[in-house]
Amino acid sequence: MQILPNIYLLDGFAYAQHANFYLVHSEKGNVLVDSGSVPSDLERAEQHLSVWGISLEKVDHLLLTHSHYDHVGNAAAVRARCAHVVAGPGDAEGVGLADFRTIPYAAGFQVPACKVDRVVQDGDVIEACGFRFEVLHAPGHTNGCVIYQLRHAGKIIWFVGDVLMSPSADYRPELGWKGGEEFDKPTYIKTLKRLSALPVDCVLAGHYIPYLREGHRLVGRAYVKALIEWR
Repeated sequence: MQILPNIYLLDGFAYAQHANFYLVHSEKGNVLVDSGSVPSDLERAEQHLSVWGISLEKVDHLLLTHSHYDHVGNAAAVRARCAHVVAGPGDAEGVGLADFRTIPYAAGFQVPACKVDRVVQDGDVIEACGFRFEVLHAPGHTNGCVIYQLRHAGKIIWFVGDVLMSPSADYRPELGWKGGEEFDKPTYIKTLKRLSALPVDCVLAGHYIPYLREGHRLVGRAYVKALIEWR
């Protein structure tokens, strides 16, 4: 489903599935943000996108928000379609090795290892298909979590993965799953403090509802939630 100009939710909450992943499309090509868990997720995404006359046969860039299996499970398959794969520090190595950082113990299966073509750091910029994505390193859920910031259609848009999310439309946040070996509360709180001071309109999370307005409210409340519950 199209949620913003040129931006599509390919799978996830709207289709009664576990993880969201997104496509940013232009006449110059396709940028995929995360990739789902298993091949059927990608197949279903292709069916959803076909309604708009868009094909995933070729993806120019795959931007991974973090290394957990439900976001990188199809990364190798997408890279085989000539995609340039991008991920954050540490998590990129985890994806390349398909090691504990992909949390196979939670998945119940091993995801295919995928070479990461570019490891990005905070402040890096990715130019792809006529779009400019700015990288915000956001550790805590994993060491290498990154947010991809896109200024588009008059809005500041964040693809946040599991850094924060909300299952409802009332700006009540949830924070990322705590079961990963790299999960670290003090680091996570510092990340949320930093993020809460930044402007953002749209928060497109890896699970639940994409927030298309007043994203800063959700981010601020996530920081408050972490301060209350984790200190």
